[in-house]
This record gives sequence, structure tokens and C-alpha cells, in this order.
Amino acid sequence: MKFLRSLLVASCLVSILRAEDPAPPPAELKALAEVFITAFKADDTAAIAACWHSPEVLARLKEAEALAASGTSPTEINVPKEREKELKRREKDLVRNKQRIDEIRALITKHFGSISDLKFVSLEVDPDDENADPSAAVDNVELHLLAADGTRLRMEIDDALRIDGIWKFKGRIEDKLSIELTEH
Repeated sequence: MKFLRSLLVASCLVSILRAEDPAPPPAELKALAEVFITAFKADDTAAIAACWHSPEVLARLKEAEALAASGTSPTEINVPKEREKELKRREKDLVRNKQRIDEIRALITKHFGSISDLKFVSLEVDPDDENADPSAAVDNVELHLLAADGTRLRMEIDDALRIDGIWKFKGRIEDKLSIELTEH
């Protein structure tokens, strides 16, 4: 009996550990992260902005979602107002992203060496369970980097979406730069 109980516990632990292994991010998303880091190192504002879906594209997406929900919602949804709110929100995100990226670049240069020596190491994402198509959306994009002095760093971006077959970021770059300790 103890053997069966031990076997059951062991199989549960194995299934839990397997469930926690993150799925690898799509190759296109990894390529987007590499383009972003190249633009980040070059301080290329236009190339950085091109890594995000435009506010207009996201506003149209929100409008389509509002239209679809308006037929099933018990309350009336003002579709043009929802579109306009989303447009303004995403325009603010782009402005704030530029400010945060400038701050992060300055911190890296000041404390970890030349920004040009920054290396992209890996990408980690969480699935977006709330999206109708989970294979077209990820939550919490983590960019793992290696600074010139060997320090491992991590930057995070809110979300990424695939719209019309193209992966781009959505939302803001987080207002923090994390130092990752090495595992021994």
C-alpha cells in the first residue's frame, strides 16, 4: 500500500513539474525580440516603435471586440467610445515606452557597461489564457540579457500579439530592470 501511495505521489509530482515547463516561444516572437534589442542598443526610436502594434491597429481590434460583445452584452456598449479609449491608451503607451527605454538604457550604461555590448540571451513568455486564440497571444514577455560586465539582466514587456500573422508587442515595457543571480 505504501508503495502505491509513493508511486501515486511521484507521478503527481512529475506531472506538476511537466506542467510548469514553459512552452518555447514562437520563432517569430524570438526574432521580434532580437530586432527590438538591436534597435534598443542603437537607440533607433523608429525601429523600436515598429516592434509594437500601432495604436490604430489595436484600436480596430478593440472596436471589433466591442462590436462582437455588443450583441451579447446585457448593457449597451458604445463601440466608437471604446475604440477611441483604446487608441488614446496605446498612444500613451508608446510615449511612456520611449521614456522608460531611455531610462533603462541610461541605467545599463551607468552600471553595467557599454550598451553596444549588451547581448540577447533568451526569451520567456507566459500563455495568455484569456485570449480567444492562445496561440496568437502571450502574456508577460521576458527578455533575458547579458551586460558587458557579465551581469544577467531581465526586461519585461506586458504582452505580445499575432495580428494578421505578424507578432508585435502590445502594452508597455515594464518600469524595472531586473538583475538575475546565477544558479549554482
